[in-house]
Amino acid sequence: MSDTATEIAHADAGGIVDGHRSRRLALVVGSPVPSPTGCYARAGKRSLDLVVALSAFVALAPILALTWLTLRCTVGRGVVLRQRRIGRHGDEFCLLKFRTMHHCRRSSDEYDDWRGDDRRETHKSDDDPRHTRVGRIVRKFSLDELPQLFNVVRGDMSVVGPRPELASAAASSFRAHPRHLVRPGLTGPFQVSDLRRSGDLRRGLALDTDYVQQLSLRNDVGYLLRTVRCLVRGTGS
Repeated sequence: MSDTATEIAHADAGGIVDGHRSRRLALVVGSPVPSPTGCYARAGKRSLDLVVALSAFVALAPILALTWLTLRCTVGRGVVLRQRRIGRHGDEFCLLKFRTMHHCRRSSDEYDDWRGDDRRETHKSDDDPRHTRVGRIVRKFSLDELPQLFNVVRGDMSVVGPRPELASAAASSFRAHPRHLVRPGLTGPFQVSDLRRSGDLRRGLALDTDYVQQLSLRNDVGYLLRTVRCLVRGTGS
């Protein structure tokens, strides 16, 4: 692991608190990481994105439609969420995903006593009561991420890359992080690691930095294969 990755991995991401729950990711800047170069970084990766995303969209269209219909019948309107995320070069984009929580999750007194894991510490929580029954199944198999195939085709995201962070949860300095030298991904080193559920998101920054430094077709294909294995086992990605 690089010195920069090690430094970022142990960085303290706390400190700035908005209200009671909103915390911002801070950034410890180490030595600079050069932008990926080579044929794959310049054109091959984007070509892979289009081939995989379009093929997956055609193959998974029935599942996409069934998931949308099931959520529409159980959750109601607004099945597809639009969230502001941080993309390549720190620019914001609108990420698409299926809704898995109740509409009243922020306003209902029913969830006031629930205190889940800190958003900085874990990516997802299995026992979050704000999820609907169908939503838990959708998240278990990562079906909520399927609309992001449109983001990949549109060029906002890549099939493989760092997980895009919420724009509202990140400090302005975080946009200069080396992970943003590439497009964020549907899957990647963090998504297929144990950190996704049980680890610290800050440690995931080290994985992202290493991914950028070691960008290659071989590594991307490897992450895709590991993702398929995770999905088949129902551990998500």
